Amino acid sequence: MLKRKLVFYRWTSVVGRDAFDPPAVAQRLAQEIAADNSYQLVEKDGVITAVEVVEPGGGRDPAKFRVLALRSQEDRPFKWDPVGSIGPISLLANEYPADATHIAIWPDGYCAHDMGRYSPRVSRLAFFLRQKMREYVQFDPLYDEEAFRKLKDMEGQFRSFDLAMTKPEYASQDRGTFGNLWPAVVGEELPSVRVSLGMGRYGPKDRYIDQHLEEELLELAARASDLLTGMVVRGRSRRTNRVEEVNLLTDRLNVEVELPQRADIPSAPRVESVFFELEQAYKDYKLRGVFETTSTAELMRKA
Repeated sequence: MLKRKLVFYRWTSVVGRDAFDPPAVAQRLAQEIAADNSYQLVEKDGVITAVEVVEPGGGRDPAKFRVLALRSQEDRPFKWDPVGSIGPISLLANEYPADATHIAIWPDGYCAHDMGRYSPRVSRLAFFLRQKMREYVQFDPLYDEEAFRKLKDMEGQFRSFDLAMTKPEYASQDRGTFGNLWPAVVGEELPSVRVSLGMGRYGPKDRYIDQHLEEELLELAARASDLLTGMVVRGRSRRTNRVEEVNLLTDRLNVEVELPQRADIPSAPRVESVFFELEQAYKDYKLRGVFETTSTAELMRKA
């Protein structure tokens, strides 16, 4: 059995672009792939992504995708044994080492995927659709109630933010707050940047990040999640009077599950089991009204 987290997001159409229609997009992508199987692959700046349509969905059923992060020849791993040391892993010219995730997109604005140690994020799908199909969708994270409570307790008393951001190509066209945070001296060439903002460990205990910047950074977490590879906020809690921490990338709405393995690929889960568990978790959250209390908009109101 393979341990996975089923992580949930809210999806929205991108302002100024055509409305995103998951079944229609999935159907068109499946037709393009059927006509030319190379259509399911996109490579840009050394990053290779492939997308398969599992089911296009329709009605109340989700559109289902498999998204793969592929390694180029220069990035491929090698094998090792204690006698012969290292050696190449034999692959044909059109074969790639791959890490995969499975994404279900429901018509009511929610989506989820299975997250393993090396699984690509949902931003890979958004990037593929922009580059290949000129289809635009924004995936916004959903946070659990504990994260809400901590953020509310820290309101106006944020001490620091640690940010890690990917290159601008993975953003939607309107980068919003991100454009103000990317250091001007860096330019657009580096693939990632890490930024720490705050009062410092030895700064005055009663000084906090400016309220306007606090709001900007929370907006970045909510509206530009496909840029972020790490975001940790720290602030003084009014409830405990201690500095507490929220990791806005790991404190997400998720369910931990164990999935059966494929007989031919022990490191891969059975696709039907993944989507069954995704749909069961979605139905459970809908029944209990969880989505209504964990939206990104609600985060901004509660924080």
